[in-house]
Amino acid sequence: MKRVLVLAVAMIGLVLPAAANAGAFQGVVIAKNAKPKAIVTASANGTVRTIRAPKSFSKIGLGALVAVHARQLPDGTFAAAATKQIRRVKHARVQATVVKRAGQKLYLSAGNSIFVFGLRSGAGAKLRPGDRVTASASFEKAQLFCDAVKPVGHDDELELEGIYVSTEEGVLSLAVHGRGLVKVSVPDGFDLPALKPGDEVSLHATVESDGTFTLVSLDNEDAADGSTGGDGGVDMGDQLFTVTGVISSLSSTSVGVEVDGHPDPVRCAVPGSVSLSSFAVGQAVEMRCKYADGSFVLVKLSPKTSDSPGSGDGSVDVQGSITELNPTAVTVAVPPLPEVASVNQQDKSVMCVLQAGEDLRGFAVGDLVEIQCDYSKALGHYVLNALTSDNASLEYGDDGVTAWFDLNGALASKRTDGVGIKVEGHPTLVNCAMPAGTDLSAFALGDSVELQCNYSDGRWNLASLSSDSAQVNLE
Repeated sequence: MKRVLVLAVAMIGLVLPAAANAGAFQGVVIAKNAKPKAIVTASANGTVRTIRAPKSFSKIGLGALVAVHARQLPDGTFAAAATKQIRRVKHARVQATVVKRAGQKLYLSAGNSIFVFGLRSGAGAKLRPGDRVTASASFEKAQLFCDAVKPVGHDDELELEGIYVSTEEGVLSLAVHGRGLVKVSVPDGFDLPALKPGDEVSLHATVESDGTFTLVSLDNEDAADGSTGGDGGVDMGDQLFTVTGVISSLSSTSVGVEVDGHPDPVRCAVPGSVSLSSFAVGQAVEMRCKYADGSFVLVKLSPKTSDSPGSGDGSVDVQGSITELNPTAVTVAVPPLPEVASVNQQDKSVMCVLQAGEDLRGFAVGDLVEIQCDYSKALGHYVLNALTSDNASLEYGDDGVTAWFDLNGALASKRTDGVGIKVEGHPTLVNCAMPAGTDLSAFALGDSVELQCNYSDGRWNLASLSSDSAQVNLE
């Protein structure tokens, strides 16, 4: 069965024919997907590829120009043998197919992945599902904004992948990226397989002249993989489901639970009459929710004792903004979900203690990050495993710390053994070591520079330093 990766920046589950096989290529990272540890790149001519790169996934951020050695897999994605970040760029170009335009977002499909460009007011208003386009975009604040888009043709068939919601009056509803619905007409006489709300499905559909979709074939990927229920931590019922796991986010209007085998937390809206003040982030729970009015709504939340199935030690993997940073811990505020937010909602925070060797000098308070932590019963705290932003990455693995950062600022220190820059938002200079004899004579204090450093041998080491008129590269 063909499987299609559904990727953030934002996603929707459509796919184009696979790119041609390639042994080595370069591309700009335009999207990432944590579950298969995959990055999506766009080459200079706009070719989009999905690359499974588990060893380097956490080190590479959006906007990175990477060199890749890989082999093509049967599903059209690539398995990376080696991936190297060259530098960061501010623009990308793609050849893709339009999935839909929703508000100020343009959903595009290419290279077995889905990604989204933000739109300026009125841009792309005439585009329709199935239109083939060439598009360029700029990286701004952890997302891509469309600079230009030009139609070059049209596709009459597409593949969709997402979460099955319901089938009513001959129309199948598919949740894409957890935030919207795609409606697919089911032809009379089509024999749908047994489906439950929450099942991951992939389907082939035709694009009609009015931009709607008509079902041609459908695969229930959860049924094929046996990933629903039991060991997956999810028990689906008639418009109801129950999960066991650990609370990863909590507010007056929503609750998220980390569940084994699921790449993202399972989130449910909290009714206004319900108070969750007795619960806390990191607590093992059983959560029961129902599907109603286009969203999942909490029915019951119960604490799980330490010997309950699926309670475990707990872990969190959330996105938010750094609110506190010191040599021993980092705290990230998790924002409310837009679809259940209210003006009275209070954001919740996750604090993780640093492990030996973890140095977060590439990060600052206010940075938008993804944080991954495991709960330590011995310490009674969450312990940091990985922290990633657009400009920095740190991951703690079996071999210790792997980390890098790429920051812009003013050159403030030149020494025989290192260099330091002043970066907006950082309270102290950001310093990196360098070999004795490194020639920085072409740089002057006060120059606007880009500093790239890697962590190795227990310290931050200079990888490159560049300004408008000079460059030193030690990689």
